[in-house]
Amino acid sequence: METGLAEGLEELRLHHAWDELMGESAARECGQRSLRDGIYTVKVKSSVLRCQLDMQKNFLAGKLNAKLNKNLVKEVVIH
Repeated sequence: METGLAEGLEELRLHHAWDELMGESAARECGQRSLRDGIYTVKVKSSVLRCQLDMQKNFLAGKLNAKLNKNLVKEVVIH
């Protein structure tokens, strides 16, 4: 029986990797985050930060996958 625990742990590791990658102050500007079908969606409070991250989506996906040592994130979506 699959409980979804493994997927939940992977998503938790991903959230921690995101916070590490962003740094403390930028991570505080990030709200709700989710991973579905390889798409990591992040809501960002600051419009300036949202614009900066939106331009770096491909770079961020690569950095997250490298930190996790796994090809988990296909795309990053910033809202």
